[in-house]
Amino acid sequence: MIPKIFNDKTTWLFDLDNTLYSENCGIFQQIDEKMKSFISEKLKITKQEAFKLQKLFYKKYGTTLFGLMQNYDIDPEEFLTFVHDINFDKLSNSYKLKKKLNLLPGRRIIYTNGDEDYALKILSSLGIKSAFFDIFDIRKASYFPKPSKKSLQSLIYKYSLNPSKTVFFDDLERNLKHASLMGMTTIHISNIEKNCENSHVSFRFKTINIALDVIIKSME
Repeated sequence: MIPKIFNDKTTWLFDLDNTLYSENCGIFQQIDEKMKSFISEKLKITKQEAFKLQKLFYKKYGTTLFGLMQNYDIDPEEFLTFVHDINFDKLSNSYKLKKKLNLLPGRRIIYTNGDEDYALKILSSLGIKSAFFDIFDIRKASYFPKPSKKSLQSLIYKYSLNPSKTVFFDDLERNLKHASLMGMTTIHISNIEKNCENSHVSFRFKTINIALDVIIKSME
């Protein structure tokens, strides 16, 4: 049973990829391939070498893009345009998700390491664009990605957030650390079966729909 801790929340932050839709849709697998091709072509290296560099930068910097910007002076807009030119056909309109999102009181904001144009395509494909107040994308974060503290601080400043009245949903546990330390309620969307104690995760649910069902029920 979830305690009644959500009734006073005024802001709901949502990661985009693999949080608002299932990773089984294959969206990020497409982006992964596009990143590999971009790095291979730009740096004149094999795709195998590009893949290793991609994962190294992701682990070290939070995103492949930030690593490329720091080490190779890559134009971020060229990168974003290329890697997000993908097929969205496996995403479908979700009236149930939209209805649940609209039951959350206050502002609902997308917090993504992608760009706004890409986020809008995802939200439109899911039929939930109107459920959100705004999109805080990688441009608004001055290209500083989650899980960096600087990215989160920029978001808090832009929307004048009160962390204690904010809930943050993300499929990557490492992205929740600074939010938790700042006093936000953190929701990890994951199939991982692990106790939330002694972590930066307040609650863990397998899907966003399950999470919203439990949260909405707790506010009745």
